[in-house]
Amino acid sequence: MIFLYSEILKIDNASIFVTNIKEKSNIVIGVPHHAPSGTIRMPCDSHPYSDENAGYIGDYIAEKLKCSFLCACNYFIDVNKNHNNNYSDYYTALEKCSPKYLVEIHGHGIEHSGNDIEISSGCKEDEKYALELKEKLESIIHKKWSENKEDKDFCKIKDLNINANFNDIYFKATKSSTIVDKRWRSYHIELPVMLRIVLHEKNKLPSYGEKFTEILYEAIKNVCK
Repeated sequence: MIFLYSEILKIDNASIFVTNIKEKSNIVIGVPHHAPSGTIRMPCDSHPYSDENAGYIGDYIAEKLKCSFLCACNYFIDVNKNHNNNYSDYYTALEKCSPKYLVEIHGHGIEHSGNDIEISSGCKEDEKYALELKEKLESIIHKKWSENKEDKDFCKIKDLNINANFNDIYFKATKSSTIVDKRWRSYHIELPVMLRIVLHEKNKLPSYGEKFTEILYEAIKNVCK
């Protein structure tokens, strides 16, 4: 997999905000809590745990979609929240993009939700959007597995539990100001450690994580038109 910002996203001893704004795109891929694998804690009291390697997934999808990419790396503030009516640089850049769609890539592991993957659009009213993405993901996963039944990676991906029922999910994103903003349609996607981290090898997605990222790209491309 080719990542445009791979070297920048590997830096583990600095807080960096990466932007690549495409004026002709109506999609933003956002990663507000990235840190390279091994950097578990960020210098942010309100969001101390990072979403390790999530930035690589967002970077790849943004490049494939040729859309805007915003990524806060090992950051000192929780950028997708509203801090006493003060918006972060991430939020300000998102406003500048004025997108139709926002897709935020997150990672969970410290607090496990009971689901491998959770998708939220920020409220029960917009649950239909999250469910649409879930259904598209599951459809593509089933197709890929049907064509590659001997591939162990696709067998693992097929067994992933994906939940987008707002009342059932743990990561509802109701406190994420970027997700509940009605100026764009939002997708808050929580991905498990197994798709993001290779044990004992830094800054690399596992092979089934790479294949899932390609599937996620296809699903996003289908629902964000």
